[in-house]
Parts: sequence; structure tokens; C-alpha cells
Amino acid sequence: MTALQPSFPALEPTSRTWVGGQPGQDIFTAASGIETRIMFGANAYGQVLTLSYSNISEDEARLFDIHYAFTRGSFTAFVLPQETYAGMQVPFFPQNPMWRYSGTPEIVSVQPDVHTVNVTLICVDS
Repeated sequence: MTALQPSFPALEPTSRTWVGGQPGQDIFTAASGIETRIMFGANAYGQVLTLSYSNISEDEARLFDIHYAFTRGSFTAFVLPQETYAGMQVPFFPQNPMWRYSGTPEIVSVQPDVHTVNVTLICVDS
């Protein structure tokens, strides 16, 4: 990320949902039904982190929209600030993982200047 691009918002999420990945593998099944499995490495892929930020201000919600635009949607990978991991006891992720957006951040207007933002991220560096 260059100095011109904003960082992912340094806010502590209200909730997190973690879906672990799996190691790269391929399965070959013979006509007899016997399977052969090949492992392509020990690192998992497909790890998904869904973050929810409830009752944040419009300015804070806008930070997600701005960051998404500067990362060109799901094109550019980025690091998450420490605030994102606040309160997590188990190190689910690899050290210093990179993330990309799975889709557009969902911004829900609860009332004037009160918003809930939901973001789904995919780990791309494990």
C-alpha cells in the first residue's frame, strides 16, 4: 500500500466470524473407487473473516467505502490494523496476513449519523 492509499479503518469490530481454510489438495479417484490424495503444501487457503461494526458514525462508515475504492475492490491486498484483532485469544491467522475484499462493504443506515458496516475479507497470504 502506498502513502496515498488509506489504511483499513482502525476500529474495533463489534463482532467477527472466522471460517478457516484448508490446505491445497487434489483428489484423484480411479474407476475402482480408490482415491489418491495429493497435498500441495501445508498452508491453508480460503480463510474468511467477516467483520461487523455496529453503531458507528457516518464519517467512520465512509472510511470503509473510501478504502474499498482505493484498493480497487478485491484487486489489491492489504494488512489489517491491530484494532481488528482486539480481543482475539487464539492466533487463527498466519503471522502478518494479507487480506482482500470478498465483496463490497455493506453499509446500513440505522438512523442519521448511526450506521452498521459489514465487511467480508479473504486471507490471501497464509
